[in-house]
Amino acid sequence: MPGERLNIAPLGGLGEIGLNCMTFGYGEDLVMVDCGLMFPEDYHLGVDVVIPRFDFVLENRSRLRGIVLTHGHEDHIGALPWLVPMLEQARIYGSPFTLALVENKLREHGLLERVRLERLEPDGRFQLGAFAFNCFPVSHSIVDGLALGLETPVGRLVHTGDFKLDDNPLSGLGTDLAAFKDFAGPQGARILLSDSTNVENEGYSMGEREVWGALRTAFRRAEGRVLVTLFSSNIQRIQEVFDCALETGRKVVVGGRSLINNIETARSLGYLNIPDGLHVELSSLPSDLPEQRVALLLTGSQGEPMSALTRIVRGDHKSLRIHPGDTVIMSSRLIPGNTSAVNRMINDLYRQGAEVLYSQVGGIHASGHAYKGELAAMFKAVRPEYFIPIHGEYRHLVKHAQLAVEHGLPQKRVFILSNGQTLSFGTKDVRPGPSVPAEAILVDGKGVGDVGQVVLKERQILGEEGMVIILFLLREKEKRAMGRPEVFSSGFVFDQQYSHVLEEAAELAQNLLEEEFPADTDKFQEKIRSTLRRLFRRVMGRDPLVVAIVRMV
Repeated sequence: MPGERLNIAPLGGLGEIGLNCMTFGYGEDLVMVDCGLMFPEDYHLGVDVVIPRFDFVLENRSRLRGIVLTHGHEDHIGALPWLVPMLEQARIYGSPFTLALVENKLREHGLLERVRLERLEPDGRFQLGAFAFNCFPVSHSIVDGLALGLETPVGRLVHTGDFKLDDNPLSGLGTDLAAFKDFAGPQGARILLSDSTNVENEGYSMGEREVWGALRTAFRRAEGRVLVTLFSSNIQRIQEVFDCALETGRKVVVGGRSLINNIETARSLGYLNIPDGLHVELSSLPSDLPEQRVALLLTGSQGEPMSALTRIVRGDHKSLRIHPGDTVIMSSRLIPGNTSAVNRMINDLYRQGAEVLYSQVGGIHASGHAYKGELAAMFKAVRPEYFIPIHGEYRHLVKHAQLAVEHGLPQKRVFILSNGQTLSFGTKDVRPGPSVPAEAILVDGKGVGDVGQVVLKERQILGEEGMVIILFLLREKEKRAMGRPEVFSSGFVFDQQYSHVLEEAAELAQNLLEEEFPADTDKFQEKIRSTLRRLFRRVMGRDPLVVAIVRMV
C-alpha cells in the first residue's frame, strides 16, 4: 500500500552469540522470526538464562501474525516459554523436528494449549499477512533447519538462519544455493540477512562425512569403553555414534534426560535408524560384557554440573565411573562462558586415566555455521541490494559487512545494526527507524527481570570480598542499646588472627550510638555501613558487602 514500509526490528542476536529474535512489520502485519535465549556468561552470577525483551512484540500483539522458527536450537526457540504466556493462541511455524522440540518444551511448562503449531515442509510456501514465506532446507548441526525467503511489498528478503554448505551431506537435502539464486531472481534480492558466527574462519567448514570418518577411527582404535558427549539436538551426530557402535560390535547406553527425550522424538519422526538390540538400558547391560564392546552416549559436553558425564567424572553417578583406558569423545563446540568448566572436566578425565578427544585435537566435531568462503558463496547466490549481517558478536558483524563490501556492495548499502536499532524500507529507499526496547532480560529461578546490574554487582562483591552483617537492637523509650551489637561474617574473615577486626567493628558501631541516639534508623544504618567499610578497607584492604540492621524495640 502507498506510504507503508517494511520495518525490521532485531530484539536479540546482534552483537552476541545466542538470543536470536527478529521482527518484520508492514502495515498492520507483524511476524517474528525465532525466539531464542542465551546462556549466561561468567559475570552473570547465579543467572539461569538470558532472554530477549518482548515489550515491542507485546505492544503490537494484535498485529502479530505468527512466530516462524528456523530450527530447534535453544538460541532460536528457548525463550518461547516466557513469551507464550503473554500471548493468546500464538501461531508457531516450524519444521517437524523443530515443532517436536517446541511441543516438548511447552508441554513441560504447561503452555501447549496456548499455541497452534503449524508444520512447515522443505520447499514449502505460506502466507502471513503481507508476507509470503518460502522455506529453504539448509545444512546445520540439527536436522530440519530452514532458511527463509520473504516476499514483501517492497521486495524479496532472504534470512539464512544458521547454515553451512555441505556438498555431500550424510543425510538431508543440504543447502541448495541454486534455490536461493532462483528466489532472488535475475536482479538479486532486495535484502539479505546472513549468519555471521564463523566469518573469521577462512575457507569452508568441515563436512559431516569427515567427522564420521574421525569417529569411526576413534571407535576402532579404542581398547576400552568409548564415552561420547555431544549436543542432544545433534541428531545426525547421534546417528553416527550408533553406526560406529554397530560397526565395532558395541552396545550403546544413553545417559542424560535430554538425550533420551530427543532420541525418542527423532526415532518417532524417522530421523534415527537404530537396529534392535543396539541401544540398551544400563541395567540390562551384561556384567560380563567386555569393555571393548561398550559405548556410552552422554550429556555433559559443556561441563554442566548435573549432566551425566560431569556426575561420572565427579564420582557422583550411582552406577558409572571413569575407568583407566576409557576413550572420551567430546564432539561439540565450546559455548562461550563454559571454557573453565570444560577444561576442568578434561583435566579430571586425564587424571582418572582416560584418553580425551575434543575438537582442537581430534577432528571429531564440525561446526554447523558457514565459514568465510561459504558466506561469500551465499552472498553471490542472493546478490542483495542491501545487506545486514546477523547472528554474531559485534566483530563478526563488522567482518561480515566487510566481506559484502569486498564483493562489490557499496558501503552505504551495508547496515551493522544493534539490538533495538530498526531499519525502514520503502520501495525505493531505506532509512533508520525508531529504536525499540531490546535490553536483555535475566532469568534467575522464577524471577524474570528482577536481577539487574546492581544485583550482579552485589553478587560479585559477595563472591570476591564476602559479607559482614551487624545487628543492633535499640530500646526507643530508654534511648539505649540492648547490649553490644552482634557482628557476623561470611566469606570475609575465617582466620583467628583477624577476629579482632570484627570486634573493632562492633566497637565502632557502639561508639556511633553513644555519640547520638538515632532518630532515623535508615540513616543510622547507612552511617554504620560506610564507617565499617572504611575500617575494613584500611585494616585489611578488603571491601565486603556490609549489611547493617538496626531495629527499635
